[in-house]
Amino acid sequence: MKVGYLGPRGTFTEQAVLKIADISETIPFKTIQEVIKSVDSGETDKCVVPIENSTEGCVNITLDSMIFDSNLFIQSELNLPIKQNLIINKFAENKEIKKIYSHPQGLAQCRQFLLKNYPNAETISVNSTADGGKIIKNSKEPCAAIGLSLVADIYELKILHKEIQDNNQNFTQFAILSKNDTTKKLDASKISIAFSISNKPGMLGRVLNLFEIWDLNMTNIISRPMRDKTGEYVFFADLESNNSPVDIKNCLSMVERKTSFFKNLGSYPVYDYR
Repeated sequence: MKVGYLGPRGTFTEQAVLKIADISETIPFKTIQEVIKSVDSGETDKCVVPIENSTEGCVNITLDSMIFDSNLFIQSELNLPIKQNLIINKFAENKEIKKIYSHPQGLAQCRQFLLKNYPNAETISVNSTADGGKIIKNSKEPCAAIGLSLVADIYELKILHKEIQDNNQNFTQFAILSKNDTTKKLDASKISIAFSISNKPGMLGRVLNLFEIWDLNMTNIISRPMRDKTGEYVFFADLESNNSPVDIKNCLSMVERKTSFFKNLGSYPVYDYR
């Protein structure tokens, strides 16, 4: 089974990929759009993309690509903790670290640690935490990178400080997508749908009332602009799938009837590694 993911190697998305069984090949892509298109085109069988971070919020590119650009379904969700490490090259051992490289989010997630321990070091933003590891591997000056332990393994670097993130509760939700239709699995943990409504007073309330009528708990709702209709929006919603399959089916059928656009993105299990 070929699995695509947002590269390069050494990213948190690759860490999520490694949780999947029966992989024959993993293929990194430069953008989330390319990752998702790889499944649509048949280049890969599945893909792994970030959906939301507990600190930074939803990943809009992922949501928009799932809603507007593909016909893929969510197979499962993985919740992984974000654990950052200070990784050094051989020139930094027993010397003052002058430069620290990482993705802007990696630097932000470790701001307090850096202020306390390396106040004089220059922090430099790069495209990914993995790129930081590659840069310091090839550098001949004492420098460090912030990233997950996988980066140290890939580039044969040393971890000087483990788990330096300021927030130990920070985690990211990843979705595994494929062409396999999971909308019929109504006994899974979670259901994700997308819908839009006519621009009339009270229409959103009417739809949300349907979830109350069938006692279906909505755990998340996010609005995204409709690409071809200025001033109109599509809603992405997560629902708990703990009701009877008949009630869930009836509720979603009624939601589809009351909306101008409806897309069921799947019913699927959630695996929590926090």
